[in-house]
Amino acid sequence: MWLNSSSLIHKQDLALEKPFVNVPGMLGFAPNPHNMPFLQQLGAFITNPISFQPRQPAGNRLFLPFSGGFLLHTGLPNPGLKRAVSRFKHRWASASLPIIVHLLAETPNTLAEMIRELEGLENLMALELGLHPACDPSSLKALLDAASGELPIIVCLSPEQIPLLLESLKELQPSTVHLCPPRGALPNSAGEIVTGRLYGPAVFPLMLHAMQVLADSDLKLIAYGGVHTHQQAQTLLESGAMGVSLGEVLWKIDMGDLLLTTKNDK
Repeated sequence: MWLNSSSLIHKQDLALEKPFVNVPGMLGFAPNPHNMPFLQQLGAFITNPISFQPRQPAGNRLFLPFSGGFLLHTGLPNPGLKRAVSRFKHRWASASLPIIVHLLAETPNTLAEMIRELEGLENLMALELGLHPACDPSSLKALLDAASGELPIIVCLSPEQIPLLLESLKELQPSTVHLCPPRGALPNSAGEIVTGRLYGPAVFPLMLHAMQVLADSDLKLIAYGGVHTHQQAQTLLESGAMGVSLGEVLWKIDMGDLLLTTKNDK
């Protein structure tokens, strides 16, 4: 099975015992060993995105399949930070793997408050910042300054944000950059254009190209690539990623056994 790598990942004070994590938004707010038998094969669990205030689901939320993948638009619903901490801190603390809390970085002030709320909680490995699509270099610097604290900071970056933010990231040097699923748009059944994140094997060439752009950046990288095979995961690692984030492939689990195998795995 290709998820059982035990190689260590190092970036200063951020280390994963196994080079696989989940994409934020795929597995909920806390690990559940009863319906996530693959947890022992991950180096860390990344929570669903959490905002300062509660957020309701988008009114036009939907799942739109296309050849080779799907577009997901949800509005990132969540209970808000204080309720999330109250509900999940004990499950985070008792989890069998480290937790990375994904925060929606909306303003420096609210982000600083969220950081203070989370520091000191047990079993948190790092905090991950989800950036607004229109985040510019000055906003990025303000957010990273606000996030400075005891825990390592991971910046979640979409491929389309690389041209604008790469030079700033090279200068600011967060603990890690997480290259997350790209944004795209598709028409719904009524012909209306809906935007969202793109998932699935069809995005692998785009994500691999983004990895090549980042290869000489001297940034530590975790990359989503719509990975469904050992070869795809290995290609991302050999292209400079120190870890690979898994998305929809984790849904294809049948009580302890991945349905995904390759000829070489059998």
